[in-house]
Amino acid sequence: MLKTHKKTLSLVILMLCINKTALAQQLQNPALLNAVNSQSNEQSPLIKGVIPTLVSDDFLFLEGPTWSSQDNAFYFSEMNFASLQALGPDSTIYKLQLPNTITTYLKHSGTNGLYAKSGNLYNLNHNTQSLSKINIKSKTNTVIVNKFDGLSFSSPNDMTMHRNGDIYFTDPNWQLGERTQQIPYTGVYKLSNMGVLSLIDATLEKPNGVALSPDQRTLYVGDFSNRVSKYTIDENGDILPREDFIKVTSPDGIKVDSAGNIYISSHSKGVINIYTPRGSLIDKIELGPNVTNLAFGGKNRKTLLITTAKGLFTLDVKVAGLAN
Repeated sequence: MLKTHKKTLSLVILMLCINKTALAQQLQNPALLNAVNSQSNEQSPLIKGVIPTLVSDDFLFLEGPTWSSQDNAFYFSEMNFASLQALGPDSTIYKLQLPNTITTYLKHSGTNGLYAKSGNLYNLNHNTQSLSKINIKSKTNTVIVNKFDGLSFSSPNDMTMHRNGDIYFTDPNWQLGERTQQIPYTGVYKLSNMGVLSLIDATLEKPNGVALSPDQRTLYVGDFSNRVSKYTIDENGDILPREDFIKVTSPDGIKVDSAGNIYISSHSKGVINIYTPRGSLIDKIELGPNVTNLAFGGKNRKTLLITTAKGLFTLDVKVAGLAN
């Protein structure tokens, strides 16, 4: 009996050691910990057990990813904050062909947010303080709009496009550089498909990420006040007053999938929180500090490209993202 007890005790100690080692390994990899333990909600669009894949960490500060269906590739911006800051950080646009082929697309681009559509790479450009578009084939960059009421934008950041061609974009002042801010607020704007520019909101503190719901009737905007607001778009395309929606620490990029789930990157927390259209948290992707933005692409738009202050990641999901 004594020998049996010793064997049992030894087995218990061994199992505890194994479990302790496994737990330690999980704690060293927050994404793995999340993938194993938090994807029990049946509403989650994440695939249980699938974790983000590091494509490369050989970068500086990454932002503005987008998927181009024209050439089946992701594009994203890299900003060099060690460069001269007179016009904001020097930027480079890179191209990623899945799974991991990265090439330099355009140096000294001045870009932050990117949005690929109809052979163009729309870009929020802090160098020219504009919303512009690059012809993907020729690489010719054309300024679409750079002023409101005769005053220069500060540093346009992110955009989304309605299926009717209306563009919604944000203008914080993060990359203002050494220039004087001309517009006395940081705003959210709409550029209609007829070329009419209008101000949606001048009350937000450094608005950042922006996205539309699948039915194109709700606009989501995150800002530095640790909140994501929503705006109803009526049948005439008019924007109704802002409504508080979700509290999120330092919200950055925002994307929406075809089920209406809202992916919001929390920059300082290093987490992408996923919410239902009603604002209930259903899952999260943990990557570490300075998560910036994300975009859906790849086969059936079920691959997420995630940008951070240094690393570039991909993650396969169950629910397709909205097409650009």
